[in-house]
Amino acid sequence: MADERKQALVTIPSDALRALLNLRDEVPAFRQLFRDLIQIVVVLDASAVQGELRWRLGSRINLTARTGLHEAIDSGAVIAVAPIFLRQEIEKHLPLIATETGAGVEAANAEWDRVQRLIRFYVPNGDGAEFALVDPKDSPYALTARELDADFVRTTDPHFVQMGVTVIRPELDRVLRDYARATSVLVTVKLGSGLALTLGIQAFVELIRAIIEMIVKLPPAIKVLLGTAVAIAVLHPTSREKLIQWVKKNWDRVEESKPLFVSTSQAVVKHLAEAAKTSRTTREVIKSRLRVRGKETALSHARLICLRSEEPLTSDEIARRILANGYTSRSKNFTAYVRRLLRQDGRFVTNAEGLWMLRAAA
Repeated sequence: MADERKQALVTIPSDALRALLNLRDEVPAFRQLFRDLIQIVVVLDASAVQGELRWRLGSRINLTARTGLHEAIDSGAVIAVAPIFLRQEIEKHLPLIATETGAGVEAANAEWDRVQRLIRFYVPNGDGAEFALVDPKDSPYALTARELDADFVRTTDPHFVQMGVTVIRPELDRVLRDYARATSVLVTVKLGSGLALTLGIQAFVELIRAIIEMIVKLPPAIKVLLGTAVAIAVLHPTSREKLIQWVKKNWDRVEESKPLFVSTSQAVVKHLAEAAKTSRTTREVIKSRLRVRGKETALSHARLICLRSEEPLTSDEIARRILANGYTSRSKNFTAYVRRLLRQDGRFVTNAEGLWMLRAAA
């Protein structure tokens, strides 16, 4: 299941793709540059997780090796989710898995703890009665896929097809892994090249231009208040420190993507050409399996934003990202509109600080 071959000429790990995806989501200036990156939502059922555990406990030789599924999740190309019911199913079968792989219960429990860190657990809001007619044990997974509008359920169980759920099998793991590897090389090298520097400057210029255009359109009284607020923010020690931390955070995001210059040797150029071809072909395979979606609503944007974010978000930030994704609204107070949508939808909850997230398992 895993590939333990020696590293390629341009040694950029597939995990670098996650930093690029985070930049796309958090910094508007990078959205245009990274607009073609694929990130899919996959519900893992018990068969997928059992397969992962059995390989780790019974077949893996190099402890740093990863399956295609694991690497695709680490890279950010796949957002892995599952209902809380998965924990019950796995823990029920864990002693048997430990016995059959010869690993021991303690090792099996430790590996299961590691696998759980890859998964976003979700508490379905409905009862899934229509899915239970096919198989009650599969109902929580199908319901999770429907409520989160997931792209696929990763499974070897034929019942999901009978439920009308879009599925992928283990064969696609390698495609997703190869996409993450090739694309991380291409985009990271692009950022580190002269072309990427030009695009980065253009993105920065576009950001500044957008800010200026926004300020120009403001009423005179608001401009005065804004100028006063900026002056206070710069002069006040606490506010100035927050501003510095914001700049540092976003600069660190760029640093995480490890931009670099590479030589133009024939071997490297050939490797980059192969990466470009792999990225293109795997992207087409993935896109061919995705469902055709209609126009996305503000609520569907909010769902995906919360799925992508590793931390709970304010309603202001969710509204900002929805608009940055290209959604248009005629609402006079879009943030208030988004906040009302979140409150009315049972898939979203707030934490003690009033930040929004999807219904997560405790």
